[in-house]
Amino acid sequence: MSDILSLDIETENYSWDIGGWNNKNLFKTSVIATWDGTDGTIFSNKNIQLENVNILPLHASDIGNHISEHIEKGGKLLGHNIIGFDLPVIRDSLDCWAAGDVMSKSSDTIIDTQNLVSKASRILSDSIVTSLDILSKCTLKEGKIMQSIDAPEQWALGNYNQVAEYCLKDAQLTYELYKYGTEYGVVKSLSLDTGREIKSLAFHLQKLLRLTLDIVLLLRIKKYTLVKIIFLIAE
Repeated sequence: MSDILSLDIETENYSWDIGGWNNKNLFKTSVIATWDGTDGTIFSNKNIQLENVNILPLHASDIGNHISEHIEKGGKLLGHNIIGFDLPVIRDSLDCWAAGDVMSKSSDTIIDTQNLVSKASRILSDSIVTSLDILSKCTLKEGKIMQSIDAPEQWALGNYNQVAEYCLKDAQLTYELYKYGTEYGVVKSLSLDTGREIKSLAFHLQKLLRLTLDIVLLLRIKKYTLVKIIFLIAE
């Protein structure tokens, strides 16, 4: 178990079934998976049978407690597009207050690997593919076991175990991608311009930005302390 909890969700329906991505309250969540580097947990109301995985009902309270307990222990929540999709869908479609609470906390609480790569791409002006499948194939030499577009169809066919396994695998890939990035400072993907493999400096930039913020904070503290000392001396 680590301080990182990687999360992924799948839905029963498609965005075009509900009038677009903005109607996240209309998504029907089929399965939620989390991975902490050691233990996997599946939330679903179907009879999921996977070995060495904790299976829990798809209830807002159970999911909320699972997330909240991790955050309260000083942990962080990880996901690929977790800010733009996973957490808002959990919050809006399941009425899960914990997901909304996490989203309202500081940015350090949530780590979004897609956002990291996208921001680095904009800063460095290098067009790069940000999909989890391509990032994982280029960086980890291992891709997704199913494509997102196929998951609702497979769920409708009753292939619940396959979709749950796929969801958990995505959480695991995101976890490994993040661990690789933090260790080596880069992840690999494909250039949108040339199709060639390139490196994203997303994690180097993240460290640089954090260092910059720490320096700014330190300077502010020192400035405040100096002013306070001068004021006390003047008294």
